[in-house]
Amino acid sequence: MELRPRSAKLEEFDKVIELINYVFRISRNHKPTMMEEFPLLLSKNNIENMIIISEDDKVVSDVNYLIQDVSIQGNRLKVAAIGGVCTHPDYEKRGYSSKILDKVEEKMFYDGVDIVIISGTRSLYSRRNCSLVKSFYKYTIKPEDVKIAYEIVEFDETNFEKDNDLDKMIELYNQNSTRFIRTRDEFQKLLHAATIAWGPIGYKKVFIKENNNIIGYLIIRTIKKEDSTVGEVAEIGLNSVNVENILKYVANKFGLESLNYKVHVKNLKDQLKCNGTKSLDYQQGTMKIINFTKLCDSLRSYFSQYADFELLKYMEFKQVENKYIIKYKEEELVIENLDKLNKLFFEKNEEQYNEFKHLKNIYEFATKAFPVDFPWTANLNYQ
Repeated sequence: MELRPRSAKLEEFDKVIELINYVFRISRNHKPTMMEEFPLLLSKNNIENMIIISEDDKVVSDVNYLIQDVSIQGNRLKVAAIGGVCTHPDYEKRGYSSKILDKVEEKMFYDGVDIVIISGTRSLYSRRNCSLVKSFYKYTIKPEDVKIAYEIVEFDETNFEKDNDLDKMIELYNQNSTRFIRTRDEFQKLLHAATIAWGPIGYKKVFIKENNNIIGYLIIRTIKKEDSTVGEVAEIGLNSVNVENILKYVANKFGLESLNYKVHVKNLKDQLKCNGTKSLDYQQGTMKIINFTKLCDSLRSYFSQYADFELLKYMEFKQVENKYIIKYKEEELVIENLDKLNKLFFEKNEEQYNEFKHLKNIYEFATKAFPVDFPWTANLNYQ
């Protein structure tokens, strides 16, 4: 009998969590903390999106996804994040993960998902046209004993000094027009869960204060190596101050060998001035467009911010089988490769634009609208 992927049942929830913990934590000699780390993804409230294969009365393979709203400069997209993809070692090499992912993508399409983001980069995903996209500038900050006019104070989200500290963080976060949309409860949950230390991974959480008032917050993910510790900015919410000096100061304060800070190429206001340490780098994990025409409909208002009204008025986006078509009057760009489509929309890639430079109006549209702005996915919403 063929084993079919299906949503887990509520009574199977504990078995699913047991499998995920075994594969990702216990087998690597870590504590079984996956449910605590990912309370939105691995939740009974999300059981419909925990897709499994069951064999021998056991849950043997699992793919989970969480649907979230993402604001792209004020335009909402429906984004699914996949995490906890695993198969029990005794049942590997049977194609179960691929079979489940087929079901997951089909379900996402009918759930109205625009894009899927995946924390992994392995061939299981690249074979499915999930793309690595170069869309962020990476700033490598070296520690420096600089003077700053602010106080850097570590905080514990389970015991805030003031009742309104969380409210201040939320206000700072929501100043970003491109962000994952979070309810207050989700923000509170993620602030704790997404900063649980495990293995070589730790976190530093600080407020930036001026005259004892919070003007910013910074969450740093630290990675222990053999003889040093490096850091990466997981999330930052900060009013207009010298971010570069704060990052230098914090890297020095915590004894980091270096601190990586990534800013989307479209985000001009948060770019740093230290060009000597700047390089074009990848978004975390991989991305894939699930529903091309719906995505373009969702982005119409975004496109209107960059393209002239007359240009956008005649721009058509359609899919015919496995062909993705961008059309302007008599001009037509046909993309037959989903990986190429993902990169057109989400990667800074002048070479790709030049391939259709002869399509004058479509070229003008693409160079103005793409790459589409997107938040750094390895933030508190990381799945």
